[in-house]
Amino acid sequence: MLRHDRKRQGTDFVEPDLPITPMLDMSFQLLAFFIMTFKPAPTEGQIALTLPKEEGGQNISIPSPTDENKPKHYIVTVAAADNGTIEKMTIAEEGAADPKGKDLGASVANYHAELAALSAQLAREGKPGKLTLRIGDKLIQEYVVQLVDQGIRAGFNDISPVPIDPKKV
Repeated sequence: MLRHDRKRQGTDFVEPDLPITPMLDMSFQLLAFFIMTFKPAPTEGQIALTLPKEEGGQNISIPSPTDENKPKHYIVTVAAADNGTIEKMTIAEEGAADPKGKDLGASVANYHAELAALSAQLAREGKPGKLTLRIGDKLIQEYVVQLVDQGIRAGFNDISPVPIDPKKV
């Protein structure tokens, strides 16, 4: 049989030549490009909200029951459908004789009209108003923001969105 006795010739070790200077130049050019062309997104708008009272703590800003300038407190209960939309809304004044309140249906326009009327009444009386939104568990955040926005447009500055059942949160 044929036999190959040839040995492979070895080569000398070659050191790879990596030109570092052009790589640094390119990295600084890229860095300068991204710094010059970066445009940050505008900051989100801030919504003035009051947080619900913490259980066990004392809320110092509670007006006394005898205070004549005590704000009228309105509570809007928003029930959510299974798909996350508004199913039904009711509005009632805290401590009113009718605890069920007025039915607003599922219309945000009815909600805004009722709040605008209440805000105008409060302005005539010279009293501040407070609005609490009791939100259903399944309501989509988009509707919560829409309700708060409509409340601010109607003239309410003190708006507190809270869950209907705080134990589920």
